[in-house]
Amino acid sequence: MSEDEEKVKLRRLEPAIQKFIKIVIPTDLERLRKHQINIEKYQRCRIWDKLHEEHINAGRTVQQLRSNIREIEKLCLKVRKDDLVLLKRMIDPVKEEASAATAEFLQLHLESVEELKKQFNDEETLLQPPLTRSMTVGGLN
Repeated sequence: MSEDEEKVKLRRLEPAIQKFIKIVIPTDLERLRKHQINIEKYQRCRIWDKLHEEHINAGRTVQQLRSNIREIEKLCLKVRKDDLVLLKRMIDPVKEEASAATAEFLQLHLESVEELKKQFNDEETLLQPPLTRSMTVGGLN
């Protein structure tokens, strides 16, 4: 039996693929957008505990999104060669959107971490006691 004979026609897997394309991936993308909005809001308002929680949840959403894309790719491996062009046309826009959303989130995450470091260092500087002459010249005796 040839390798292509073991594969199935696109029509047979189309309901599962359509579910990913029309429901699963868009749901993940919407959830990620909400996380991004919340991250920006909490950062602006300096609500650090909520910001940290939101970063964790957004990271989980990115992992779920990547996992769902891998599941679509697994389904693609089961489709016959003669249906691959049509299948590619169906899933490529969703994969590109998911990839762009993931990259955008990772950039936002990086910027957020940099901003947190900067703000932490600024606050730490403000909390340090000012240097007095005795601390700079003669020590702390």
